[in-house]
Amino acid sequence: MQQLKYDDREIRQVGIKALTRELGFSGAVRFLRQFAKGEGDYLKIQDRLFEAMHVEEIYTQAEKQHKKGKRNGGMVLWSH
Repeated sequence: MQQLKYDDREIRQVGIKALTRELGFSGAVRFLRQFAKGEGDYLKIQDRLFEAMHVEEIYTQAEKQHKKGKRNGGMVLWSH
């Protein structure tokens, strides 16, 4: 198989076309969003999010959400 050489712009174009072809537009966007840089300080957000919870409670909630996600095809939003 011959290896093609692409510049960065061409790699993005070819990659987006492949993702869109295989996943559709919304699937490609969902995939790419997973690699977007987040905003804010995660550690500060984590502290605020879990400040009133003990480790056991966090684990129990995570386990419940995991099981719920398996029943619903993996789409679960955190609620506590």
